[in-house]
Amino acid sequence: MPTLLERAQAIRLVCTDVDGVLTQGHLHFAADGTHTKAFHVRDGAATVYLKRCGIPVAFISGLDSPSTWARAKHLGVEDCFAGHLVKGPVLDQLCAKYGLEPHQVAHIGDDLPDLPLLRRVGLACCPADAVDEVKAHCHLQVNVNGGQGVLRVVAETILKAQGLWDGVVEEY
Repeated sequence: MPTLLERAQAIRLVCTDVDGVLTQGHLHFAADGTHTKAFHVRDGAATVYLKRCGIPVAFISGLDSPSTWARAKHLGVEDCFAGHLVKGPVLDQLCAKYGLEPHQVAHIGDDLPDLPLLRRVGLACCPADAVDEVKAHCHLQVNVNGGQGVLRVVAETILKAQGLWDGVVEEY
């Protein structure tokens, strides 16, 4: 079995769920039925750092939400799949697009729809408040809850394992 370090060294694409990972999972509904979400700024920074280092980020969410599309656009995330509760085919599409094998992909998930991806990818990750069934399939359980910088922790783990983190820090 590969170690966490070896798994992180192999990553060339990071996929993440949105609700419960990039957000706390709360949906704030207005009287007209629209909803908003809050995203953590450190996850946005992590997306930028990964992209600068040549590692694309993909959003894969079961909920088709204007907030998710807007956040992806704001961060320059080209691969946004909102409204995809069945996530396995999305992983296949992304692997084909980037010429990757599943072991070169990390996925961050928090709930049952993420299990098909977490079982296939090289680095399966989850927030501290993920459901137990997800935790059981993850190589990395980060020490923060969803919406509190989960992607940032995963990104730092990957970039440090690949010897790229110091370069990110030196830019500042």
